[in-house]
Amino acid sequence: MTSFLDNLKLAFAESQNDLAMENRKTDLHYQKLEMQCDQTFNEIRNKLGKRRKLMLKLERLQNEIGSIDEDFIYLQGFIDCVTLLKTIHLL
Repeated sequence: MTSFLDNLKLAFAESQNDLAMENRKTDLHYQKLEMQCDQTFNEIRNKLGKRRKLMLKLERLQNEIGSIDEDFIYLQGFIDCVTLLKTIHLL
């Protein structure tokens, strides 16, 4: 990767994280879904009893995979946008 793309990736990664954290604080639909997800998760965990550790491990792994996927998708979108703007000489 070129140094331009490396620098671009670093700049957008921080911006993306800040935006996601702000969204969690302000988006009512997101907050409602998060609350429903927590309630459902707790119901399942309570019904599993001693076997719940396996479910928690699965959830942790799925969250980690999803986070990596989302980061790459957003970063690629940012990089593609800036590359396009450079290609058409708007940057």
